[in-house]
Amino acid sequence: MQTTLSATETFNDRKMIKTNFLMVLASVITFLTSCNGINNQINRENDVTIANKDSIELTTLVRQVYKWHMTKPLVDFPYKYDETADTVFVGIDWDVYAKNIDNFKKTDYFTDNFLSSHKTIASNIDSSMKRADIKWRNINDGVPLWDTDADDWCGCQDYPDNYWDILTLDSLQIVDNTASFNWTWDKEPADYPHQYRMTAKKIGDKWRINSMEGFKYYGSVEFYDKMMNE
Repeated sequence: MQTTLSATETFNDRKMIKTNFLMVLASVITFLTSCNGINNQINRENDVTIANKDSIELTTLVRQVYKWHMTKPLVDFPYKYDETADTVFVGIDWDVYAKNIDNFKKTDYFTDNFLSSHKTIASNIDSSMKRADIKWRNINDGVPLWDTDADDWCGCQDYPDNYWDILTLDSLQIVDNTASFNWTWDKEPADYPHQYRMTAKKIGDKWRINSMEGFKYYGSVEFYDKMMNE
């Protein structure tokens, strides 16, 4: 005997199927949302771990750089003197400069960009000195025009003993393997007169110094020409 369902029974069956489908769909969405939330949390935790690792590595690098700089000092832009007038400089002493740059490279602390920018400064100084009148080139006449009269590496003239052991980083930002930050030896954020801007670049798995604020105060040949002609 064939049983025929009424319209009401057919409607209820369809309604029940739809309800069950929606319940299953809601469960799937809840599950996926939960998984996504867990993945997001894991990603955030991984990001924090990586950021902390980078911060530690950068702090270590900066401390090593300043310990090296202060315990094995090199003249960044050594002057060459006239053989007949030993107080008159005639340009950069490129032999000494080359030896100093070799020592820079041996540390493995610096990017090629840093070394290239450093040599550009040296070339500008050399070119400017070679076209300057002798009245600008006597070391006995005070701080030369081409000298910033400060330690370009720390932007300072006075500093605590072994300051590299206590320096810390601040305002660290990392974008595309390039880090920018301030460093200071002051302990309290409110007392930051010695904040110093630097950048570093991650090459492979190693951070290297890419720029230092102090070197930006050197000028072009035209800049020095203007100063001498004022």
